[in-house]
Amino acid sequence: MISKIKEITGRLNSLNTRRSSLGLSEIMSQGATSKGKKPRLQPTSLMDGAVEYVGRANEKQEMLELLKINNSDGVCVISIVGMGGMGKTTLAQLVYNDASIKESFDHKAWVCVSDEFDAVNITKTILQSIISEPCAYNDLNLLQVKLKEKLSGKRFLLVLDDIWNESSTDWTILRAPFGAGTKIIVTTRLEKVSSNVDSVKAFYLDKLSHPDCLFIFAQHALKARNFDGHLQFKEVGENIVKKCNGLPLAAKAIGSLLRTVKDHSEWEKIYESEIWNLPEDPCGIIPALRLSYHYLPPHLKRCFAYCSIFPKDYEFEEEEIILLWRAEGFLQPKAKSQAKCLGNQYFQDLVSRSYFQISSKDKSRFVMHDLMSDLAQLVAGEMCCGLGGEKQQKFSHRSRHFAFVSDDRYHIVKKFEAFY
Repeated sequence: MISKIKEITGRLNSLNTRRSSLGLSEIMSQGATSKGKKPRLQPTSLMDGAVEYVGRANEKQEMLELLKINNSDGVCVISIVGMGGMGKTTLAQLVYNDASIKESFDHKAWVCVSDEFDAVNITKTILQSIISEPCAYNDLNLLQVKLKEKLSGKRFLLVLDDIWNESSTDWTILRAPFGAGTKIIVTTRLEKVSSNVDSVKAFYLDKLSHPDCLFIFAQHALKARNFDGHLQFKEVGENIVKKCNGLPLAAKAIGSLLRTVKDHSEWEKIYESEIWNLPEDPCGIIPALRLSYHYLPPHLKRCFAYCSIFPKDYEFEEEEIILLWRAEGFLQPKAKSQAKCLGNQYFQDLVSRSYFQISSKDKSRFVMHDLMSDLAQLVAGEMCCGLGGEKQQKFSHRSRHFAFVSDDRYHIVKKFEAFY
């Protein structure tokens, strides 16, 4: 086994050397897959006028009030933080397009930053939004000097949507042209980004209520506000929305998937399907969640995938998970005494990225959103298995991690028939 590992390592090193000598570089493709699919379109500042937006009225009002406060101390930054699909961009759009914003600001600009934090392109896009014409500059200094001139004495609102870059240095350089009178809204999945931009207020988006999710689902599935005119779909529709577990993207995506479906049995199939078995292109849930997983460092990917052994809604303590990771060899500190600190760091990194959330029942415990649990099962594949809930799980010869969590002693033996 050791000789095989050395052989594989040698081949990988050789390929890496050849890659460097040929001048090849890694290309990060946003949303594209190995199947050659087109990159996922990024949202813009414009909203669908045919859709009624619900669930974030309080956050919107508070943000508008903060934006209208005159600040003479420099740039004012507000961040919106939450897991993928929680409605961060939608909330930013609601604020950006509010009628009162036009009265409060001389200029405004919207930039979708996404995975490539290119200060030159971001600054150029902002400048072009203000001057309403193409800009030929590609030098960051020239762009920033020009932008600062244009914003002198002006009230300016900027939205930087979907930031992933965790470098405080890059942020310091980007914000250099902005001064008093500038308000910035940042949307991100990462708490560290919110901390780096020095937000005066961070809005951590929680799950929507069931009625709000039901409203979103009905709008996209039935083009209606509720199920009053479609009673045949009411029960199955409500069951589907329960599976969305307060995630607006899921309610919207699955609703859109069913818009042209009039057969009740097809609705039942969607309800009974696992989230990763839904078609990716028209649905969009899995690409949105996979993007979060894509940006995890390797050591966190392994720790997250391992958590697929737990049933949905299982509440756990930080110490419990750290001990399990340590037992599996996922924590490799330089000194044994550092294992607990390393485990704490890994755990808090996953909390800050919204993979783990504080339980609403017990603040000392944590839980995974249902769709995050689905994502963990998807990426873990057959390597991790758990017994729990109503479904009988099949085991593979490739399974390496297993958990059984149940209070029902009567059915324990039957559950373990999966091993036979």
